[in-house]
Amino acid sequence: MNFILKKIIFLYGIILFLGLTIFNVISSNRTVGEYPVFIFIGLIMLVALAIVTKSLLVDPINKMQRISEKILRGDFNDHFAVDGRDELSQLAYNLNEMSLEFRRRIQENVSDKNELRAILSSMVEGVIVIGVDERILILTKPIIDMLELRSQETVGKPFWEVIRNEQINSLIREALQHKKAVRKEVAILSPKESYFSMQISPILFQETELTGIVAVFHDITELKRLERIRTEFVANASHELKTPLTSIKGFVETLQDTNLEDKQTVKRFLEIIQNHTRRLENLVNDLLSLSANESDEEPLRLEPVDLPLLVENIVGLYKSKIEKKQQALKIDIPKLIPNVFVNQRKIEEALSNLVDNAVKFTPEKGLITIRVHEDIQYVRIDVEDSGIGIPPEHLPRIFERFYRVDKARSREMGGTGLGLAIVKHIVQKHNGKVEVQSESEKGSKFSIYLPKSS
Repeated sequence: MNFILKKIIFLYGIILFLGLTIFNVISSNRTVGEYPVFIFIGLIMLVALAIVTKSLLVDPINKMQRISEKILRGDFNDHFAVDGRDELSQLAYNLNEMSLEFRRRIQENVSDKNELRAILSSMVEGVIVIGVDERILILTKPIIDMLELRSQETVGKPFWEVIRNEQINSLIREALQHKKAVRKEVAILSPKESYFSMQISPILFQETELTGIVAVFHDITELKRLERIRTEFVANASHELKTPLTSIKGFVETLQDTNLEDKQTVKRFLEIIQNHTRRLENLVNDLLSLSANESDEEPLRLEPVDLPLLVENIVGLYKSKIEKKQQALKIDIPKLIPNVFVNQRKIEEALSNLVDNAVKFTPEKGLITIRVHEDIQYVRIDVEDSGIGIPPEHLPRIFERFYRVDKARSREMGGTGLGLAIVKHIVQKHNGKVEVQSESEKGSKFSIYLPKSS
C-alpha cells in the first residue's frame, strides 16, 4: 500500500473516530451544559486535523506548482525538497532531475546556437535558412551586402518580401516544392553587376520530412571579371601578335616575287619588315616583363635610390624625342627629398613607361612636368602632360592589359597596350599605388606612390 493512500486512510480514520466520539457523547446521559465543552473539543480536533492535512498534502502540492511555473518560465534556481520516501517525495525528486536535464539541454542548445552563429558570421559566403512556412530563420550579413537589401530586420519575414530578385526566389521555391538540392549561377545586373554561385540544400527530418532549406551564396564577381580579362587578354594578345606577323609574312612573300635588282623597293620592304619585327619584339618583351612582375617567385631586391638622379637618367633617355617635338620639360624635385627603398631597375621601367606615354601623346611645343612630393607615408612621383587626355569613361580600365583609348593612334605610335599594366604591377609589388587624373584635350597626370620604407 503506497504512502499517500496510508495518509488518506489515517486522516479519514481520525475523522471517523471524532465523529463517533461526539455521537457517543451526545447520545449519553450528559447535561445540556456539558455539550459546549465537547463541541469545542471537537472543533479543536478538526482544526488540528486541517492543519495536519495542509502540511502533509496541500503545502507540498502548492510548492510543486510554484516551482513548476518557474521552470516553465526558464528559472531553474529553485528545487523541490525531498524529505521522505512517499510518492510526493519521489515526484519531487523526479521533477528536480527533469529541471536539471532541461537546464542542461537548454544550455547545450544555446551553446550550439551561438557556435552556429559564430561560424556563419565568420563565413565569407552568405547563408540564408528558410523554414517550410517560407519565413527566414537565419540571414547572415554578407547576404545583406551581396543583394544590397534595404533592411537588416529580416528574420521572421517571408523570403520573397526581403529578396527582390525573381530568379533567386524561383530557385528557393523550387527547392521547397521538390525537396531537392538546386545549384545555379545567378547574375544581378542592377544597381551593379554581380555574379553568384547559389547552392540550395533541403533540410530533412528522418530523410523524408522537409523542415526547411539552407541557401549558400558564393560571390564570384571577381572570378568572372578575371575570367573576362583572361579571355580578352588571349584575344588581344593573339590579335597583337597576328598583325605584325601577317605584315612580315606578306612582305616576305612580296619580296620573293619582286625583282631583287630593284634595290629601292627591296629596301623599303625590308624597312617595313624591320619595323614590324621591332614591334613584335617590343610586344614579346612587354609580355615577359608583365609576367615577371605578376609572379611572386622572385623577391624584389630593394636598395636605397636617389630619386633626382633616377629621374635625370630617365629624362636623358627621352631627351632627343623631347627636343625633336620641341616640347618643354619641367622638373620639380625638392633638394631634401629622402631616398626610397625600391628595386631601381623596376622603378626605372615604370617611370620610363609614363614618360614615354607623356612624350607620345603630348603635341609639339607641349609641356611635360615631373614632380616629386613627400608626405607622411609616401613619396609621390607625378608625370603630367598637356596632351590629348583621356575621356572619363575610359579611366576605370586604363591600367588593364591591351586596353587602349584610341587603338589606331596607339598602334601608329608604336604602343603595345601593356605599358600602364606594367606600371601598375611594378608599383603594387612595392606596396605602393598608382593613380590617374585626366580630361579630354587637357592632358593627364599619372601619380606613383612609393612607401618611404618597404
